[in-house]
Amino acid sequence: LLLRSHIHPNLFSTLYLFSIIKTLQKMAEYDYEVTDEEIKQIANSFLLAAPPGEFMEVVSDVRGLLADDSIINDTAPATFREWNTDQMLQVESPNGGHQVLICKYGEVNDSEYLDPLGNCVVQFDHIKQEVVGSRQISGELDMGCEDYRKAFDKCAQDYIASHYINGAATVYGSSQGGNTIRVCISSSKFNPNNFWTGRWRSVWTCTINGNNIKLEGNIKLLVHYYEDGNVQLSSDTNKSGSASGGNAQAAAAAALKQIDRIETEFQNQLNQSYSTMGDTTFKALRRALPITREPIKWEKINTYKLATR
Repeated sequence: LLLRSHIHPNLFSTLYLFSIIKTLQKMAEYDYEVTDEEIKQIANSFLLAAPPGEFMEVVSDVRGLLADDSIINDTAPATFREWNTDQMLQVESPNGGHQVLICKYGEVNDSEYLDPLGNCVVQFDHIKQEVVGSRQISGELDMGCEDYRKAFDKCAQDYIASHYINGAATVYGSSQGGNTIRVCISSSKFNPNNFWTGRWRSVWTCTINGNNIKLEGNIKLLVHYYEDGNVQLSSDTNKSGSASGGNAQAAAAAALKQIDRIETEFQNQLNQSYSTMGDTTFKALRRALPITREPIKWEKINTYKLATR
């Protein structure tokens, strides 16, 4: 909710760690030897589940759990790349005062990502999580739909400025089989001093057929709160819609208007869910009072007796 509007403690789930530990203990009881490959799989599962803004902390903690942390060095480049692109990291473009997303939709190769707005290809170091260079675009843009892509890009940047205080959008296009524009949005907010982080990601595929525009979107939201505990609020939902447009500018304006409407409705639904969660979901997780219906007097805990049965 803090991501889209103008309105290290435990990084792992305690239950998840407990289940892994119990599994390994069972393996030990039956003299089952965990292979290096299984250790890699377990370690990588931890890394890929890292909350937004906490990846490097999780990497450090995973290395601390391993007797030989070099065992994950071979898989680190692929794992880092998978996490970075899935999270759609926002980085400053070397060409112009805007941000570009590191995501699979703009991937030229393992370390290069298209920046259509900056008219360049960004070179990105996945291990350091930083831009290390750039080069001019040389055939990576599909010029068959560039008029539409540029129009959608302008409307997307205006939309981001209006709704995402810490957000960025990158727009890609393809003319194969008709004009298809993909609008990728990522917005992050990190506040480690107050023990929370969060990221909004949405991807909208806009298929243009004459004056008709079909929209198919996926919205992912993850907020991690970890002061004296570990709570993750996660949402992954698909949305769809349609719009009507004429030329490139009209189509872009109509499509982004629909995206605005759908994402606003989704946020309002989240607002409603969170406002009632304290009285419903959280209350169902624990008993407000003991079975005696009386508060426990902790200063007299030693005088309490356990039931014999």
